[in-house]
Amino acid sequence: MKAAILTKPGPVDGNPLSVRDVPIPTVETGYALLKVLACGICRTDLHIIEGELPPKLPCIIPGHEIVAEVVQSPDSTFRVGTRVGVSWIGGTDGTCRFCRLDRENLCDHPVYTGYTHTGGYAEYTTARTDFLYRLPDSLEDAVAAPLMCAGMIGYHSLRVADVKRGQKVGLFGFGSCAQILIHVLHAWDCKVYVSTREERHQKLARQLGAVWAGQGDEVPPTPLDRAVTFAPLSSPSTKAALWQSMQSIWTIYRNSTTTQFSGENGNCGASPI
Repeated sequence: MKAAILTKPGPVDGNPLSVRDVPIPTVETGYALLKVLACGICRTDLHIIEGELPPKLPCIIPGHEIVAEVVQSPDSTFRVGTRVGVSWIGGTDGTCRFCRLDRENLCDHPVYTGYTHTGGYAEYTTARTDFLYRLPDSLEDAVAAPLMCAGMIGYHSLRVADVKRGQKVGLFGFGSCAQILIHVLHAWDCKVYVSTREERHQKLARQLGAVWAGQGDEVPPTPLDRAVTFAPLSSPSTKAALWQSMQSIWTIYRNSTTTQFSGENGNCGASPI
């Protein structure tokens, strides 16, 4: 099969990935062999490719926003031909303190797709069957792929923040996660307020129906019911804007965390997403 392989991290403009012919991966116990139909590009992939995340293996096939078709599977739930999704977290130990608390995104010994295990920049890959997601036929491959990362962690943030229909919700930062989430919030009849430093993202937020869009350190014009931050919280002005915009400190959450924001940076655990 053909695959894009990373052996030595480096700047993207230096083409650190090389396309090679390599053997189709061997299927381990508990894993399925998958034919890749589409694979998105996440910022974390760029962190891996450019070496901002230290290499864990001598070489790796990146990519963790995978849509694929089952070719071989030990699990009758996923028969040959089933279309599935694969995400960043490709496995957990199931026994650590976080897994026992149903917080497996913070697992002490995780498997990361495209980082510690073969990813989706290839014609074929493998994945644990207990971490496969059956995909509806209504979603095209290219549309479903970004949902395996940006969509998942964004929606998880809304669930953790306990967003209710019709509430006023702030999005601090407006990258790919927030750009997906705004459509979910509109479907819930929520009013969306966006604080983001880039003018092009402010313009896009307005085009996508945000009630208000301002600078990253600007306070929305009305108190919010809930807020999710996708921006770094190291900036004092960003923190101040968050605090001033909220009616209650217990409704501020950082994306991909399961911990309430309580004056310190949210804990994203081991995951670099």
